[in-house]
Amino acid sequence: MTQPPFWQPAEDRKQLWRTILGLFLVMFIWVLATFAISFAAVSFLPVPPDEVANGSSQIGAFAMFSTFFGFHIGLAIVLPLLHRRSYFSLFGPDRRLNGKHFRRGVLATLAVFVLITLISLLEPAFLPSGMSPPAKLNQPLQGWAIGVIPALFLVFMQSLAEELVFRGYLLQQLHARFRSPLLWAVLPALIFGALHFDPFTFGMMNATATVLNAALVGTLAAFITVRTGNIGAAVGLHFGNNASVVLLGQADHLSGFSLFTVEMDPTGSYMTYSLIMSSLVMFVAFMLWWRWMARHRPIANDAGAA
Repeated sequence: MTQPPFWQPAEDRKQLWRTILGLFLVMFIWVLATFAISFAAVSFLPVPPDEVANGSSQIGAFAMFSTFFGFHIGLAIVLPLLHRRSYFSLFGPDRRLNGKHFRRGVLATLAVFVLITLISLLEPAFLPSGMSPPAKLNQPLQGWAIGVIPALFLVFMQSLAEELVFRGYLLQQLHARFRSPLLWAVLPALIFGALHFDPFTFGMMNATATVLNAALVGTLAAFITVRTGNIGAAVGLHFGNNASVVLLGQADHLSGFSLFTVEMDPTGSYMTYSLIMSSLVMFVAFMLWWRWMARHRPIANDAGAA
């Protein structure tokens, strides 16, 4: 029996005006949720606004990651309202997260993380002396261990939220309407990347590199989603990548959950090098996976994956 294409749930109401209006409403609800949660955290918890904005303390990180529930709420409202379909249709035609795909996505990201870590051990051989920042303990092990499970849950919900918006909602709606990957894969990834643009923190060069890195990963995730016919693998990749901050984070930036941090100038050359290296490793890993799949597995959703 042929598997229905991933975008099949969007076929009935694929008008472009619905998609544009739906995206606007989802984003609007997310902004409202972000404001409400941030206001509540600053008003009722002992956390200053900057720690909520950058997630640099444990309480601040809990508040910041909680804002992504706004995406889930927005999708749960918009999908029945505009498209007469359920929130769970974003997972694929079977309306559930494929656990096997999710686990493989997490393992693939962990493999990439290990490879990048091994490369970092060789950095003194080809980088200028002192360029590679050392890691240091960020918080006591006991306090970190108490919060690690809730932290991983929030990271999962944040990763799931972004994937459901960009590789779920937008991909399904646009693929049902258009054939070109430039529209259903690259365009959502560019929007996703643009949300990461922060020249005040990273400087113009590294902010642009961050956008390109996120857009590249988002594009690869779109092809993986169409190839597998389920959102699970993309969520696993996203979660595996973001969960690394629970172990190792960048000081003063999303480090509230981190056991260890590195002191890295976000506008500096090592940050640029890290983004380029991460993009290259992810792209090579994707190409190896795609080549293996082409040899060993038939292409899911063959009608639109080419």
